[in-house]
Amino acid sequence: MKTYYYTLFLCLYFFNSNIQAQNLPTWIDSKANNTVAISGNLNQGKPLNDLSWAWDSQNACFVSTQKAKFTGNHVLYQTTLPPRAEMFISLTPENENDNFSLYAYSGGGQQIVPDLSYCTSCEADYKSDYQYRGKSQDHTRTVSLRAINNPFTVTIGVVGANGLKSGAYTLEIKLVGGVTPEEKVQEAIPTYRLSTPAKDKQSFAGKLEEGVYVHDLSWAWSSQNACFVATNKDAFDGHHVLYLTEIPTHSELFIELIPKDPEANMSLYAYSISGDLQMIPDLKSCVSCEASFKSKYKQSSDNKRKISLRAVNNPYQVVIGVAGAQKLDKGAFILSTYLK
Repeated sequence: MKTYYYTLFLCLYFFNSNIQAQNLPTWIDSKANNTVAISGNLNQGKPLNDLSWAWDSQNACFVSTQKAKFTGNHVLYQTTLPPRAEMFISLTPENENDNFSLYAYSGGGQQIVPDLSYCTSCEADYKSDYQYRGKSQDHTRTVSLRAINNPFTVTIGVVGANGLKSGAYTLEIKLVGGVTPEEKVQEAIPTYRLSTPAKDKQSFAGKLEEGVYVHDLSWAWSSQNACFVATNKDAFDGHHVLYLTEIPTHSELFIELIPKDPEANMSLYAYSISGDLQMIPDLKSCVSCEASFKSKYKQSSDNKRKISLRAVNNPYQVVIGVAGAQKLDKGAFILSTYLK
């Protein structure tokens, strides 16, 4: 009987010890289009004896040859990365001579390192062993993560390199974008059917006043569409008006947009799809997407926009979008199409 109780005591002792040894993360509330900063110290964390999760192919956070950069104390944090947002995480040690490392991963459910069997994305930054031409590195560390259609829980690790277990720091979380309540409700985007394109140019009159704002533009820079990049979203943040047409096999469709007001800044895009019709902002994938807008760098750029789409062996449905740039919500225009 004594042996039984002694064994039970040892089991409970080690069980409780393991719970106390867990490195539990501190929660941080991220703020849409804002930066949150907190202070911390490595002495608040614990080392991780097992780092193999980092170079596991399901995570690919950093390679095993860099494990010395993560052998000190780990201080963990968690926050939320909302849909249609990018998170920039910056770490600044108080002492510039302290060697810190930083990592962050999204997804993985509620799994906390070292028990991380998979994640959606993981990024790490640490002091390089080499000097690269044209690139300098200081004591600060930065990583970024992105979410498109789904929110993620992000786990952040502040780490001491080469066994470092103490040192003050500031951690900043900058969130660009993010869902807000008003963005969840999308008005129906006015859509008009154009006549079948022909070799002769056909022109149609339209007005931006007939359109609406498209709150979610992330479909455009999704890798499945690649229409325009996120840094150019202000060229498409005004009213949108959509048009439907088609492109037959072995032909090229040319689309032109001319605002009636020479000073009106409008943009043009079009995408081709096969199968069921998909409309923005719920465009999952397309065959091809092209966009034309005023360049931020070429001051001589006029207000005419031109793009083209091509069909080789299969015909496609085509969605054409006319958009106002920099919140433009009114203005007449002429949209033209022709085939070659």
